[in-house]
Amino acid sequence: MSRKWFGVLLGLLLIVGITVMPAAAQSGIVWNTEFFNNNILYGRSIAQRQDNAVAFDWGNGSPQSGINADNFSVRFGTDPFFQEGTYRFWALADDQVRVWVDYNRVPLIDTFNTASVAKIVSADIQMAQGTHHIQVDYAEAAGNAYVYVTWANLATNPGGPNFPPLNNSNPSIPSSGPWTAQYFANPSLFSSPTLIQTEATPSHEWGNGSPTASIPADNFSARWTSVQTLPTGTYQLTVKADDGVRVAIDNIFYINEWHSATGQTYTANVTLAAGQHTFLIEYYEATGAAFMNFNFVPLGNGGGFATPVPTVPPVITGAYATVTGAYRLNVRAAPDPINGAILTKINRSESYPIVGRNNGSTWWQLNVNGIIGWVNARFVTAYNTSGVPVSSGGVVVPTPTSSAINCSSAPTPRLGANRYARVTPGLPNNIRLLPDSNAQLLGQIPPGGVFAILSNATCASGLYWYQVNYNGLVGWTPEGGSGQYWIEPI
Repeated sequence: MSRKWFGVLLGLLLIVGITVMPAAAQSGIVWNTEFFNNNILYGRSIAQRQDNAVAFDWGNGSPQSGINADNFSVRFGTDPFFQEGTYRFWALADDQVRVWVDYNRVPLIDTFNTASVAKIVSADIQMAQGTHHIQVDYAEAAGNAYVYVTWANLATNPGGPNFPPLNNSNPSIPSSGPWTAQYFANPSLFSSPTLIQTEATPSHEWGNGSPTASIPADNFSARWTSVQTLPTGTYQLTVKADDGVRVAIDNIFYINEWHSATGQTYTANVTLAAGQHTFLIEYYEATGAAFMNFNFVPLGNGGGFATPVPTVPPVITGAYATVTGAYRLNVRAAPDPINGAILTKINRSESYPIVGRNNGSTWWQLNVNGIIGWVNARFVTAYNTSGVPVSSGGVVVPTPTSSAINCSSAPTPRLGANRYARVTPGLPNNIRLLPDSNAQLLGQIPPGGVFAILSNATCASGLYWYQVNYNGLVGWTPEGGSGQYWIEPI
């Protein structure tokens, strides 16, 4: 063979060697990155770029100009070459991450349905020699935002990932008092707690385990209480749970999601005066993974989207909507399926008062147990809507009318919001969907039953009504009639 042809052949071998040799420590890999201004990777991406690694800690900021600081998602894709072997993939994220290999129907790593915030998760996979497609999907809800993904051949690099320290810049409220935790060996907070202890935080991730040996891994419940001393301000309350959770501050329930769930995030804004405030968190676990993550931060010190906070009692229109076209329906901060942040979710057959509408009546604004948000009209059946006003986005303030309902025969109101009351001896008191004697009956409070009052008195159908919370059931109950009180302060 001539020297010339030998040189050409050697050059070709070198080129082939370069194209099939995986770069050490994943250097040289190029990720195609797409950003979405929603946390479900929905629609067209609003920004694209290329990155050398999936290793980002955005703190409470935005990945780049034009992208939300909260409620965004990212898709990373690359096609590196792998030598044959068993590979371990690691991921670390706040909030959720999925890792896919070769377009498989099931992701190799998936924390979208299993809470693993701030925890390194890993999975092994056997790889044939050749090029493989790797996709990483990431979703951010609120607060800190970071995502790290890497992998290694276990035959040559069995050690763990070298993820850097995280920028935990999301400020938490200084705790002026511990939390008293009560755990129940049933999912309904029934009877006496099995375990009572003091805890530094109510946030827990039990996985498929249980809080303690005396509590079952499934079908248990818990209650945390604490008194916190806070400065004046507006705070963002964020809770993520599997399964049900509800949170009350000073006897007002700002989050009431007492149903099965797979890690949904619920938020509300709370404006508090300086001083001591009582916190109550109740949680139940059905089956599968168990976790409850609680965060309470001041708005302005770490961003977060502002959800509407009622500063006046919502308008009573007499209209209500029942979920008929969806199994689980999103309630959004704005009448927008893309940019309207999800405040909570409601279930099929549930009914809630309508307090407003958009100009075309294609969206209804509901009062979901104190959370004011929007639902798409296609997925609900609305009733008695003739008097529903157009809302600009916040809570609709009722316009006074000259034809005020006469409550002169009802006892003078002696109760108010943020107080407790009980039903007087005799008959039970009805809880209705709306402050109306003909409204849907939700349940009853038995004689002697104690409940929290969520609103001031509202005159309707000749009676004074209060929005109340009785053991998690939120609705309206009357104070009395024909000169007699049916409920009394305690």
